[in-house]
Amino acid sequence: MPTKIKVSQVMQANPLTVGLKTSLYEAAKFMNEESVGTVLVSNGHKKLLGLVTDRQIIVRAIAYERNLSTTTVEDIMLKWPMTISPETTCKEALDIMGDYGYRRLPVEKDGILVGIISIGDLSTVIKFDDEHVKGMIKELSSDVRCK
Repeated sequence: MPTKIKVSQVMQANPLTVGLKTSLYEAAKFMNEESVGTVLVSNGHKKLLGLVTDRQIIVRAIAYERNLSTTTVEDIMLKWPMTISPETTCKEALDIMGDYGYRRLPVEKDGILVGIISIGDLSTVIKFDDEHVKGMIKELSSDVRCK
Protein backbone atom coordinates (compact mmCIF):
# COMPACT_ATOMS: atom_id res chain seq x y z
CA MET A 1 0.00 0.00 0.00
CA PRO A 2 1.69 3.26 -1.14
CA THR A 3 0.22 5.17 1.79
CA LYS A 4 2.36 3.07 4.16
CA ILE A 5 5.52 2.54 2.08
CA LYS A 6 8.23 5.01 3.09
CA VAL A 7 10.48 6.88 0.68
CA SER A 8 13.48 5.21 2.36
CA GLN A 9 12.33 1.87 0.96
CA VAL A 10 12.50 2.91 -2.71
CA MET A 11 14.79 5.97 -2.90
CA GLN A 12 18.18 5.93 -4.53
CA ALA A 13 20.61 6.05 -1.60
CA ASN A 14 23.99 7.76 -1.99
CA PRO A 15 22.90 10.14 -4.76
CA LEU A 16 25.37 11.57 -7.23
CA THR A 17 26.78 14.89 -6.06
CA VAL A 18 29.15 17.54 -7.33
CA GLY A 19 30.77 20.52 -5.63
CA LEU A 20 29.83 24.17 -6.12
CA LYS A 21 32.83 24.91 -8.33
CA THR A 22 32.26 21.98 -10.70
CA SER A 23 32.14 23.29 -14.26
CA LEU A 24 29.01 22.70 -16.29
CA TYR A 25 31.13 20.74 -18.74
CA GLU A 26 32.25 18.39 -15.95
CA ALA A 27 28.72 18.12 -14.56
CA ALA A 28 27.25 17.30 -17.98
CA LYS A 29 29.97 14.73 -18.63
CA PHE A 30 29.30 13.15 -15.22
CA MET A 31 25.54 13.06 -15.90
CA ASN A 32 26.17 11.37 -19.23
CA GLU A 33 28.54 8.79 -17.75
CA GLU A 34 26.06 7.96 -14.97
CA SER A 35 22.96 8.15 -17.22
CA VAL A 36 21.17 10.64 -14.97
CA GLY A 37 19.40 13.93 -15.65
CA THR A 38 20.08 15.53 -12.27
CA VAL A 39 23.04 15.96 -9.96
CA LEU A 40 22.82 17.32 -6.47
CA VAL A 41 25.23 20.02 -5.34
CA SER A 42 26.80 19.34 -1.97
CA ASN A 43 29.48 20.87 0.22
CA GLY A 44 31.23 17.52 0.48
CA HIS A 45 29.85 16.82 3.94
CA LYS A 46 26.48 15.61 2.67
CA LYS A 47 24.96 19.09 3.09
CA LEU A 48 22.66 19.80 0.15
CA LEU A 49 23.21 23.22 -1.41
CA GLY A 50 21.31 22.87 -4.68
CA LEU A 51 20.59 20.79 -7.73
CA VAL A 52 21.31 20.98 -11.44
CA THR A 53 19.38 19.29 -14.21
CA ASP A 54 20.37 18.65 -17.79
CA ARG A 55 17.58 21.02 -18.80
CA GLN A 56 19.01 23.81 -16.63
CA ILE A 57 22.35 23.43 -18.38
CA ILE A 58 20.58 23.90 -21.71
CA VAL A 59 18.30 26.82 -20.85
CA ARG A 60 20.55 28.70 -18.41
CA ALA A 61 23.91 28.18 -20.06
CA ILE A 62 23.92 26.82 -23.61
CA ALA A 63 21.00 29.03 -24.69
CA TYR A 64 23.02 32.07 -23.52
CA GLU A 65 26.26 30.81 -25.07
CA ARG A 66 27.98 30.61 -21.70
CA ASN A 67 31.33 28.88 -21.57
CA LEU A 68 30.67 25.42 -20.15
CA SER A 69 34.26 25.06 -18.97
CA THR A 70 34.25 28.24 -16.86
CA THR A 71 30.60 28.45 -15.79
CA THR A 72 30.03 26.47 -12.59
CA VAL A 73 27.03 24.60 -11.24
CA GLU A 74 26.83 27.30 -8.57
CA ASP A 75 26.06 29.83 -11.32
CA ILE A 76 22.90 28.07 -12.53
CA MET A 77 21.76 25.66 -9.82
CA LEU A 78 18.42 25.69 -8.07
CA LYS A 79 19.47 26.78 -4.59
CA TRP A 80 18.09 25.09 -1.49
CA PRO A 81 15.63 22.81 -3.28
CA MET A 82 12.63 21.37 -1.48
CA THR A 83 13.52 18.14 0.29
CA ILE A 84 11.62 15.35 1.98
CA SER A 85 12.36 12.98 4.82
CA PRO A 86 13.06 9.25 4.41
CA GLU A 87 9.96 8.74 6.57
CA THR A 88 7.71 10.53 4.05
CA THR A 89 5.29 8.09 2.47
CA CYS A 90 5.52 7.42 -1.25
CA LYS A 91 1.99 8.79 -1.64
CA GLU A 92 2.99 12.04 0.10
CA ALA A 93 6.10 12.31 -2.12
CA LEU A 94 3.99 11.82 -5.24
CA ASP A 95 1.52 14.45 -4.06
CA ILE A 96 4.37 16.94 -3.51
CA MET A 97 5.76 16.21 -6.97
CA GLY A 98 2.34 16.74 -8.52
CA ASP A 99 1.64 19.92 -6.55
CA TYR A 100 4.97 21.56 -7.42
CA GLY A 101 5.75 20.00 -10.80
CA TYR A 102 8.88 18.23 -9.58
CA ARG A 103 10.16 15.00 -11.12
CA ARG A 104 12.73 14.32 -8.39
CA LEU A 105 13.07 15.19 -4.73
CA PRO A 106 16.25 15.09 -2.64
CA VAL A 107 15.87 13.18 0.63
CA GLU A 108 17.42 14.54 3.82
CA LYS A 109 17.55 13.26 7.36
CA ASP A 110 18.57 15.70 10.10
CA GLY A 111 19.95 18.10 7.46
CA ILE A 112 22.11 15.42 5.83
CA LEU A 113 21.58 14.29 2.25
CA VAL A 114 20.70 10.59 2.24
CA GLY A 115 19.08 10.01 -1.16
CA ILE A 116 16.93 11.14 -4.04
CA ILE A 117 13.60 9.84 -5.27
CA SER A 118 12.10 10.18 -8.73
CA ILE A 119 8.72 9.60 -10.29
CA GLY A 120 10.27 6.46 -11.80
CA ASP A 121 11.17 5.17 -8.35
CA LEU A 122 7.63 5.81 -7.15
CA SER A 123 6.12 4.05 -10.16
CA THR A 124 7.40 0.77 -8.76
CA VAL A 125 5.16 0.98 -5.70
CA ILE A 126 2.20 3.13 -6.66
CA LYS A 127 -0.60 1.82 -8.81
CA PHE A 128 -1.87 4.55 -11.08
CA ASP A 129 -5.34 4.71 -12.52
CA ASP A 130 -5.87 6.44 -15.85
CA GLU A 131 -7.35 9.59 -14.29
CA HIS A 132 -4.47 9.90 -11.83
CA VAL A 133 -1.88 9.60 -14.61
CA LYS A 134 -3.80 12.01 -16.82
CA GLY A 135 -3.89 14.58 -14.00
CA MET A 136 -0.18 14.21 -13.24
CA ILE A 137 0.82 14.53 -16.88
CA LYS A 138 -1.33 17.63 -17.24
CA GLU A 139 0.20 19.22 -14.12
CA LEU A 140 3.77 18.40 -15.11
CA SER A 141 3.40 19.46 -18.73
CA SER A 142 1.73 22.76 -17.85
CA ASP A 143 4.41 23.66 -15.32
CA VAL A 144 6.03 26.87 -16.58
CA ARG A 145 9.43 25.77 -15.25
CA CYS A 146 9.31 22.86 -17.70
CA LYS A 147 8.62 24.91 -20.83
